[in-house]
Order: sequence, then structure tokens, then C-alpha cells
Amino acid sequence: MPHVPRARRTREDVEAAAVVAGDKRVLLAAPRGYCAGVDRAVVAVEKALEHHGAPVYVRKEIVHNRHVVETLEQQGVVFVDELDQVPEGALTVFSAHGVSPAVVTEAAERNLRTIDATCPLVTKVHREAVRFARQDRRILLIGHEGHEEVEGTFGEAPEHTTVINDPAEARTVEVEDPDNLIWLSQTTLSVDETLEIVSILRERFPNLQDPPSDDICYATSNRQAAIKKISPECDLVIIVGSANSSNSVRLKEVALEYGAQRAERVDFAHQVDESWFEGVATVGLSSGASVPEVLVQDVLRLLADYGYGTVDEVVTAEEDIMFSLPKELRAELKKVGDTDRALGGRHRPA
Repeated sequence: MPHVPRARRTREDVEAAAVVAGDKRVLLAAPRGYCAGVDRAVVAVEKALEHHGAPVYVRKEIVHNRHVVETLEQQGVVFVDELDQVPEGALTVFSAHGVSPAVVTEAAERNLRTIDATCPLVTKVHREAVRFARQDRRILLIGHEGHEEVEGTFGEAPEHTTVINDPAEARTVEVEDPDNLIWLSQTTLSVDETLEIVSILRERFPNLQDPPSDDICYATSNRQAAIKKISPECDLVIIVGSANSSNSVRLKEVALEYGAQRAERVDFAHQVDESWFEGVATVGLSSGASVPEVLVQDVLRLLADYGYGTVDEVVTAEEDIMFSLPKELRAELKKVGDTDRALGGRHRPA
């Protein structure tokens, strides 16, 4: 539904409601926003539209962000829940969260032309699941049951995998062979909660093996580290990101855990309630890994209208990771001599 503007209280009204102790400022977390995997997936869909025309079908949301999804829909992308909603033979993109082998098989049976935009870091976890299943290992997959990424990873080795949703399940899960266990995780989880779950599992199963490398992606870790840095100084933290974005929801939780007096999540600047500013001197601001920077800038403009014009960017890491576009798309682009945007990275204004 289109946004219907509402009457906002003025800055003067908000300031009159509560005294602000200290100068108003914004602590802008960095890194924030688009990661390489998200940018790669969005570019893949844009390139598919550019070279094949509409409609381009995408199974599930390409990334978990309302703005991105709505913008692509306006350009001719059709998002579907399942492949039986796609006309036979149509061009279909698999989202950044990945799919199970059963989905790949179904696409082939329907003669769909596919582009696999799965984030390479998610693909790494899939390959680990396949390898450990071949070794007849039992996999404890830490993640949120029902999330597309977990469904895809679980689908690689369903007979060898048990999903652990939270610490409570870690305390009660039963396994047949406690000496033949390895854990994997969803890439967008809270770092702290994942370590807590692993600690509980290891206490119960001392021979639990670690994956060969960290499954939680660099972008998730970096954004959480930045929020941890600024939260102790913040009266209010605003996270830009969608409700179905796991990493965005985790950022809000991390802000509260690390000392923010209040934390809120919004998709768009117009969802920010000016009453949140009452008595607030320092506002922290960040965004999830699937959020274009334009949405953060919209919030900054709103904050400036309420006196938060001083912006200090707090940088805790530098990101320069880039991923090649999906191989199916690279081959097509090479044929037509399109060398623009051959890589996906996070440094885009929108």
C-alpha cells in the first residue's frame, strides 16, 4: 500500500516534552547496509531484466528488504513462493538465501531457465553439509527453522541434520552418536547467541567438532561489532531493515544487549516516531546487510529536521569483498560484451 503522510509533531513540541541533556548527535555505524552477497544478487536480477526483459521470476524474496523487493516489482520482477507458480520454461532466479537440491530438481523438471544468486558464503555452508553427510557425520544446524537459508542447507542432507533454534533446544536435543557430531550455522545469526548455543552443545557433547571456518558471514559479524561499539553511548538506536531480515532483527537485539537505552527497527524513515526523540541526546543508526544506503540517508535527513545534524561515523572495519556474478549470467553477459557490473560489492548508493 502507498505511504500516507501523517502530521508529525514539530521539533519544538518534542523538545518541550522532555529536556535533552547534552548536545544532540548521531553515531552512524560502519560498516552497515549492503554486503557483497546482497549486492551480487540484486545486480543479477537487474542484469537479467536488462538482457531478457520482463517478466523475470524470483523464487522467494531476492533479499529480505521491502524497498528492494518493491522496486524490482515495479521493474517487472515477479516474486513467487514456489516454482509451480512460474510458467514452464520461464527465466527464474534463486534468491541469495539459497535453495535445496529438491528445488533445483523441480526447476529442471519444469524446464526453467535458472540463475542461481545464492550468496557464495551460503553456498560454502551447503558444501560443508554435503561433505559431512558423505562422511556419515551428524550435523547440528544452528539457525531459525523456516528461514529460507536454513531450509536450503537442511535440504542438502536432511537425514543427517538436526536444526537447533535456540539455547533451550541445545539443552534438550538428543543425538544417536555424541562422538560423531559437527555444527554448522545460518550465516546471519547473532554471533553471541551462536557462541552460547555452541557452548551449551559442547558441554553436553564434548567431542562436538567445529566447522572448518566460521559460518556466520563477515558482514553480519562486522555490523554487529559496529553496533556493540556505539550502543553504550546511545539513548536511542534506530536499525533500518525489514522484519523478515534476520540480521536486521539481530542488530536491534544486540543494541539493547550492549547498552542502548532504546532500540527500534524501521523499513523506512516515515516509520520513525518522533516521540522516540523525547529526552534523547545521542541516536545510533545502522542498517542490515540487505538495506540500500538511500534508506539510511532518508533517516539521517529526518534526524536533522529534529536537531540531530551532527553525524559522527564510527568505523570498526573496512569491507572490500566483491563476488563474481552467477556463472549462468556471466556467460550470457560475455556473449553480448557486457562488462558493466561484473562483480557484486556493497558500495552502491541505492
